[in-house]
Amino acid sequence: MKDNFERFSIYSFGIDYPNDCRVEFNSKGRRETGDVAFHLPEKIRIFLSWGELAKVANRFNSVQEHAEFSLNAMKKGKSVRNFEQVSKDSVPVNTHKAALNKIRFEEMISGFPFSGKKPVQREAYSLHVHCEDSKRYFVLYTMAPYDGQGKYDRTMTAMIDSFKCH
Repeated sequence: MKDNFERFSIYSFGIDYPNDCRVEFNSKGRRETGDVAFHLPEKIRIFLSWGELAKVANRFNSVQEHAEFSLNAMKKGKSVRNFEQVSKDSVPVNTHKAALNKIRFEEMISGFPFSGKKPVQREAYSLHVHCEDSKRYFVLYTMAPYDGQGKYDRTMTAMIDSFKCH
């Protein structure tokens, strides 16, 4: 699997990403805060966002609390139904304990005019990291169609395993 990945590195952090991705930078990004999107051919995007650790450290007592806040915000979305947390883990990233979550839900999307909304099964992955060494937090996340096969599990695992925050 490693043969299908390339290294992305900027501002002293890095991650391996699938080599068939298109990489898109947020033009307003800076060393302190920003994000990048990895566009997979299947029209799935994997985002890596970062920001100043001091800003989230004032709001959250732990990386797990930060992750829970993000999940709760998603759960409250108007188009989200049947929200289910599939897994919740603490995983090592460099020298840090990171919060790894996988959820499944239905997203209500509009169909053709006058046909109402229909549910689409989705799964989402998120990794939250608080890095005291770089004084930044990082969030790696994606939303993908649910296929019952865990198609994106391998991609996310490879990206998480390769992530270096400092």
